[in-house]
Amino acid sequence: MKNPKNIPWFRLLKLGISLGVDLATRLRVSVLRLFGIRTAGSCVILNYHSITADQREAFARQLDIVCRWATPVRVDRASTSPPGKNAAAITFDDGFEDFLLQALPELRTRNLPSTVFVIVRAVGQEFGTRERLDRVMSVQQLRDLPEDLVTIGSHTLTHPFLPETTKTEAYQEIVESRKQLEKMLDRPIELFSFPFGGFTPALVDICREAGYRRVFTTLPTLASADPQGFAVGRVRADTTDWPLETRLKIAGAYRWLPLAFALKRRILNNRVFRMGSGRWLPSVRRKIPYALIRYSAND
Repeated sequence: MKNPKNIPWFRLLKLGISLGVDLATRLRVSVLRLFGIRTAGSCVILNYHSITADQREAFARQLDIVCRWATPVRVDRASTSPPGKNAAAITFDDGFEDFLLQALPELRTRNLPSTVFVIVRAVGQEFGTRERLDRVMSVQQLRDLPEDLVTIGSHTLTHPFLPETTKTEAYQEIVESRKQLEKMLDRPIELFSFPFGGFTPALVDICREAGYRRVFTTLPTLASADPQGFAVGRVRADTTDWPLETRLKIAGAYRWLPLAFALKRRILNNRVFRMGSGRWLPSVRRKIPYALIRYSAND
């Protein structure tokens, strides 16, 4: 574990609150059992991006935690957890080649299903920032992924922040990415994930019109809240997560965060902070789009 002085205080705060949520949940389940009441199971979808060679060992340890504390499920099927049990699904955004080289061997060893969301126009090319570029899998590499373990979905054509695009641009990114990926891989593409987790109700409607069966955000909600739900939340997972964080994420203990986001939006919509004054002042109501509140697991 890092030196406590270097650990962001907000990460520790979220960990503490999530631990409280988990303990409260366990207490509730225990009390209900005393009265013979069985509680419903829960399902959490973990969201990864890149797994480099030096992160593989940490990733493997997290998969072992998943196997120990949850029932693995697929996101392309409406799965429900056994009563009182946790289920977990694993997804990867962007479709980087290191999924094939580093993540898939560990997933295959444990027979864990996963879903990869691909940036269509980045296939076979490098993608990322100036500080870090990663190669996206080629068409042949995507075709060769084992279909019994890996489901492929769309992650748009070019990976824009969709709430900042025009309706025409968003339609192109959502609809055409599915068509091109289906043609590229010669298989149905029924799943979609929003780049940066940015979405609005209008964007979700476009996804429905495009024919997707399920779409995925980065709001850390329980996927089991509605097994038949169209827009499903996911919890960001990083190889730098502490074992306790991974365990709590699988248990759904971070599900309080959307409520915190809603409170944050309400505050930002009604108040403005005057820089340097150290106090909040009433102002003309400002509209902060829902999708602009981005989620990072360890901020």
